[in-house]
Amino acid sequence: MRFDTVRSRVDYDQANQAFESGNFLESKRYLESAIEKYDEDSAYWVLLGRIYLETGGLQDAMVSLGKAVEIDEKDPDAQYFMGIVLERIERPLDAVEHYLSALELAPSNSGMLVAAIDVLIGADLLDEANRVLREHRKDFEHDASVLHVAGRLAMMNEDWTQAADDLEKSVLLDDSDQWTLEDLARAQMAAGRYQSCLGTIDDLMELSEEGDQDVELMRLRGRCLSEAGRSREARTALRDLVNLHPEDVQGWIDLGLVCMEVEDYRYVYRSGQRLVALSPDRFEGYFLLGHAAMRNREHDSAVKLFARACEIAPERVEPRMALGMSHELRGDRVAAYRAYAKVAESGHVFPQMQGLMAGVDDLGSD
Repeated sequence: MRFDTVRSRVDYDQANQAFESGNFLESKRYLESAIEKYDEDSAYWVLLGRIYLETGGLQDAMVSLGKAVEIDEKDPDAQYFMGIVLERIERPLDAVEHYLSALELAPSNSGMLVAAIDVLIGADLLDEANRVLREHRKDFEHDASVLHVAGRLAMMNEDWTQAADDLEKSVLLDDSDQWTLEDLARAQMAAGRYQSCLGTIDDLMELSEEGDQDVELMRLRGRCLSEAGRSREARTALRDLVNLHPEDVQGWIDLGLVCMEVEDYRYVYRSGQRLVALSPDRFEGYFLLGHAAMRNREHDSAVKLFARACEIAPERVEPRMALGMSHELRGDRVAAYRAYAKVAESGHVFPQMQGLMAGVDDLGSD
C-alpha cells in the first residue's frame, strides 16, 4: 500500500507538470494512473477537476471536486475550484459559500475574497458584497486586487470619492493593470478629480494598442475636460475624435453639447446633421439642430426639430424644455405652457422653469 502511494505521487507530479504546460490529455492520463494506485488524496481529484474545467466538462468537474471535498473538506483548493464550477453553472450563492470556505482555510489568499465579491456583484447582490468586504477588508488593506474590487463596488454604490481612493491605492500597488486604470479614470472624473483623471488617461493611452487614437479614451478625455470647465480644450479633443472616428455616435453627441457651451454653433449644426444621418432614431441630432435653428432665429424650424426630438424620446426633459423655449421665442405662450407643464408632470422642476410657467399660467386654460 505504501509503495502504491509513492508510485501514485510520481504519476501525480508528472500529471501536474503536463497540466502546467497545457497538455491536458497527457495530464489526465498520468492522473488516472495515480488515482488507480491511490484514490484518497484530495489533490489528485482537485487536479482532475481542473482538467475538466479547462476542457469544458463541468459535470465531470463537479463530480471530481465533490470527491476532493469529501476526502478533505479543509482543502482550500478543493473549496475554491468547486466555487468556480458552481459559478459557471450559475449557482452564485453556493459558489460564494465555497469561496468563503476556501478563504477561511487560506486566510491570506486574497483571490478567494475577490472571487466571492465578484460573484455577488455579478448577481447584483450589492448589500451582501458590501457585507463580505467589510468583514474581511482589514486583512487586505494593502492588496491591489482587493482594493480594485472595493473600488468597483464603491462605483456601483455611486460612492465616487471612496471608489477613487481605493482605486488610486490599487494603482500605486500595481499600476500595470489596464482595467484598474480604466475604472480609476471614470471614478476620478465622477469624484471631480479632473486633473488626476487626465493623468490616468495619459497612462492608459501609453498602454493602449491604439495609443492616443483609442476612441474610448479620446471620448473620456473630452468629457473630463468638459467637466473640468475647460470647454474649449474639450472641443478640440472631441473634434480630433470625430475626425479620426467619424462613425462614432457618442463622440458627435459630446462634441455638439460642448460646442453649445462655447457657442460654436457651426459645429453644433454639423454635429446635429451627422447624428441624424448616423442614428436617425436618436433624439440628440434633432435636439442639436433645433438649438442651431433657435440660434439663427429660425423659430418655426426649431419648434419642428424639438418636437421631433420629443417624439423620439418622450421621457427626456431636455428636448421638452427646449420646445417650450422655442414656442416662447416665436410668441406662442400657450404652446410653451403646455410644453413646460409636460416637464412638470414628469416630476422634473427647475427654478427657471417655474418663472417661465408663471408668465404663461394665466393662458393655460385657453
